[in-house]
Parts: sequence; structure tokens; C-alpha cells
Amino acid sequence: MIFEEITEEILNEKLITYGNRKPYGQIVFVAGGAGSGKGFAIKNFLDSSSFKVRDVDEMKKQLQDLNRMGKLSIDVIIKKYGRNIKPKDLDLIKKIQKEGYKLGELNLKNPDHVYALHTLVDAMGIKDKSLTTLLSGKSNPDTLPNILFDITAKKVTSITDVVTQLRKVGYKADNIHLTWVLTSYVTAMVNNRNRDRMVPEDILLQTHAGAANTVWGLVTKALPKGMNGRVDVILNNPENTVFYTDSEGRTIKGKVKGFLSLPVKKAKGGIFSEKLWKDKLFGWVKDNAPDEITANME
Repeated sequence: MIFEEITEEILNEKLITYGNRKPYGQIVFVAGGAGSGKGFAIKNFLDSSSFKVRDVDEMKKQLQDLNRMGKLSIDVIIKKYGRNIKPKDLDLIKKIQKEGYKLGELNLKNPDHVYALHTLVDAMGIKDKSLTTLLSGKSNPDTLPNILFDITAKKVTSITDVVTQLRKVGYKADNIHLTWVLTSYVTAMVNNRNRDRMVPEDILLQTHAGAANTVWGLVTKALPKGMNGRVDVILNNPENTVFYTDSEGRTIKGKVKGFLSLPVKKAKGGIFSEKLWKDKLFGWVKDNAPDEITANME
């Protein structure tokens, strides 16, 4: 019944928790295409209070802040990391510079500016360096920090490469979890247009198609070596979220009562019986993922 008909009563006070809420040693990959509402899900659907959230968007904001403080510039990044930037991407960045924009002035409602900023962050390898810094000196399993990775999962290596690094410093496979925030591609496009940072539409499509390919492949074939935690899928469309209401029945903004999710695997155990979740998840993906993914699904 839980899988076929989820009512408001069942949803009450629901929250996805990890590792019995231990304050250390837990890893969660929260995957989902751009505009899928991962930030909202992390805040409202997951027990994330004890986790350090690694969000590339926050790293981008920090780069812009450093530029405003006079400590970093596009020219400095290109001089040091230009070899990591494709020629056509470098041409775009230089075009934006010629138009008079500095790093801290990039307009995040402009898809070209967003792409340029993303390219600069990738060239610098900030994601890898920040993780190395976070994990440096950590050798006691009882003090390994809880980390939540906010990723698109466009490529499976965004998970597998990190899992390898985490296992080397002592994280246990049973404590490495995956949560997919699946959102209607149409809803994601609307979200993308209305948020502060607008991702180019071709990149938006790539992130949603990639996330669907990656996660569907992982749960129907095999999870990465070294990952044996719980796996859940959240259907994060407006109609699937229940909010608290006031005495007059009006929605209380930001007060989430429940949401729709599908457990696929429990921590330390195998995948749940496919008859419980596979058809349901197939239907969710078919109804919500981009057409280029769903057209040939069987």
C-alpha cells in the first residue's frame, strides 16, 4: 500500500534519515538535474542538520565574493588554469570580459555568464581540492564528518570517483547513501527561469537526462563498489508535497508536512524486491524525465 497509494496520513512527519542519525561517518549523494529543487528537498525532506553540504553553487558565490574583495580575477584564473579550459569556452569567457564584466559582476540570470562561471570553477578543480582539505588529517572513523554532496549526477563518475576517495580515508560502505530528487522536466524549466541563477537550457537538459540515466542504471544494474547505504527516490513536484495549513485552511509557506518518496534499498542490505518499486519508479521516470530519455524506455 505504501508504494501504490501514499496518502496525507502516511506522509505525516516523514523525514529521510541516515545511519540512525549518527553525527559522524555518514555520506549522502543527493542527485538531481538543475532546477529539480534539491536545496528545498535537503532542507525539508532530509535529516540534514548534522551534515556539511558541498554545493558547487556556493563555491561559485565564494569566487565572486573574492573578486569583489580584490583577491581574485578572471585573468588570474586563466593564467594559472587556462590549460584546463577548452578553446571555445575560453573564447566565450574573453568575450564576456570584453563586454566589461568582472568575475564578481557576472549576471547569473544570463545563461552564458552562468556557463562561464561554471567553466572557471571546473578549471580550478575547486571541488576536488575542497574535499581533500575537508578530509585532511581525518583518520579516526568516529570523527569523520557527515557530508552531503549536492550533485546533478550527470555522469556516474561524479559518484564513483568520490566514493573511492571517501573509502580511502575510512568511510564505511554501509554509510554511503544515495537520494535522487526526481522532478518533472517541465517544472525544472520553470524553476530554472525563476531562480537567481539560470542554467543554459541545453545544459539543463543534459543534467536531467544524465541524472535519469545514471540513477536508473545504478538501481537496476549495480550500485558502485563501496556504496551500500540506503537508496531513495523523491518525487519533488508541487502536487506531491503536503504543507501544513492554518485554521482557515491556507497553506503555511515553508512548513512541509510530508512528501512523496520511494525507498529502493535499505542501508547495509540488498535492493528491495523489484516488484515493490521498479514499476512505480519506471512510471515516475517515464512521466517526469526528458523525452529523449523516456522515448525508448522499456
